[in-house]
Amino acid sequence: MAEDDSQVERRKFLKAATAGGVAGMTALAGCSGGNSNNKKDGKNGNASAGKGLSTYTYVNNAKSYNPPRHDAINIIAEQFKNLGLDMNVDVLEWGTLYSRVSEEYNYSFATWHTFFVSEPVTELNTLFNSKNTGPGQGNYSGYKNPDLDKKMKNYLAEPNSDKRVDLAHQIQKTLMDEVPMMPITQMPQAAIYNKNQVGNWQADLANGFNSYWTMINLEMKGGEDTLKGYWPETLSTMNVLGHNGESKHVYQFNMMYDFLVQLNNKAEPDPKVSLATDWNRVDETTMEYTIRTDHSWHDGKDLTAKDVAFTYNYIIENEVPLYSTQIEYLKSAEAVDESTVRIKMSKPLGPFNLAVANLIPIIPEHKWADRKNPSKANIQKPVGSGPMMFDYWEKGSEFGMKKFDKHFAPVSFKKRFWRVIPESSTVWENLRNGDLNYEPFGRIDRSLDQNQNHKNIGTKFQTAPTFWMFTPNERQKGLDDVQLRKALVETIPRTPIVESVLYGFPKPGSNVISSAFGKLHTDDVTEYKESKKAARSRLKEAGYTWDDNDMLQAPSGN
Repeated sequence: MAEDDSQVERRKFLKAATAGGVAGMTALAGCSGGNSNNKKDGKNGNASAGKGLSTYTYVNNAKSYNPPRHDAINIIAEQFKNLGLDMNVDVLEWGTLYSRVSEEYNYSFATWHTFFVSEPVTELNTLFNSKNTGPGQGNYSGYKNPDLDKKMKNYLAEPNSDKRVDLAHQIQKTLMDEVPMMPITQMPQAAIYNKNQVGNWQADLANGFNSYWTMINLEMKGGEDTLKGYWPETLSTMNVLGHNGESKHVYQFNMMYDFLVQLNNKAEPDPKVSLATDWNRVDETTMEYTIRTDHSWHDGKDLTAKDVAFTYNYIIENEVPLYSTQIEYLKSAEAVDESTVRIKMSKPLGPFNLAVANLIPIIPEHKWADRKNPSKANIQKPVGSGPMMFDYWEKGSEFGMKKFDKHFAPVSFKKRFWRVIPESSTVWENLRNGDLNYEPFGRIDRSLDQNQNHKNIGTKFQTAPTFWMFTPNERQKGLDDVQLRKALVETIPRTPIVESVLYGFPKPGSNVISSAFGKLHTDDVTEYKESKKAARSRLKEAGYTWDDNDMLQAPSGN
């Protein structure tokens, strides 16, 4: 059988990677890790990619922030150039990159690690609803599809879980056929730790091995009483209502605060580890929760149903941006008595526990009632009620928590710290010698490949709901054409990226709803070849042409 061009390109890719490591792959990509502004002149002196097309900018994180993703983006950009697009790679600091994509919409292509938590369609509705295309509203791809909007609305309003499964299948079929976003890799959840000091890692669906469920089930070994982690950059705030969803903050606040509902490792609401010991749906827009009456805040004051009602009303009234998705479904909350809270929805939401009650942290009324503009509040010493309490914060250096002995779901260790360590080599040295005993985020990279078999290192992997995404900005000329988007997806060397940039740990991307979500996932979606030949064939059939410099020309009339 003759080899197709995808096999040939894959072999060249792997050969380059094997011969020169990341340097070899970078050479293959034609990028040095900085900005790439190479342009070719088109017909009639046109310096853009071709008639009706523009220069496209792929925003990239700095190599020091995430080396594998940095290299993968450079490689993909080079493949797009080979397809005939005029490409620029813009390397940015993470915060700037995030703002450029999610708020300013000043980009052509973006890639980062996307986290879908316990309820995927809630996330998809934020990402792709036609009404969310305004600045900062969530739909940074600019994708619009009224039929999909209706399906997502029906899903979110549906109380019957079996009916939601069918709707979820329809939603992902549409998204994978029109590809406003494509998973490049389906990332695994990874526990990476010093096995002489800690064990019994159990992930949950939402936060993997760095989850609440993991923390309350960990077992310390060898007399160790401190869980020691790191992060490559400093924490920027102690405000649980104003951390803008940054993952490094989420994992701290998930331990400092309680939520009405917590999930076990089967992604099921579990009353044994939740602030609410019971709950029921009163009607299609009302949920009722029974709150523990023997629980307190870290400062010793009693936690009551009034605190829960206050939290929900406070977030609604102040329109806290961090919880804008949840606020969309919330009307009001009321403390019916000392142990009962009723929450009224503004419109029906079937998976309320997964999409709201599991995500909003309960805050103390006596600390927040007099604070205005809560998302901007300057919090130095946060007070929560979770299994860990604030201990110290050395800005730019280290953050520490200590065990809250009175919690109903206690941890087995006395302290936990995260130390700021930018260099991967230092992290791994500390993991091997025990100065650190876990890697909080399960980074998939060369260092993991080199160190996973060390005698002191333990690892554990499982299917995750997360992925590296590829997102084209449909506001830019040409990218609103589904055939061009499909051709770009076919051009991405997903398998070689998995095998060489990520050392075979993930799987090639295939679906925005991972199999980690169980029944909500379906394999019955559009599949895409990894083939430049297939991409060119698709574009030719759609009316695209190439000029004398092999630059892509839009179809006549576009």
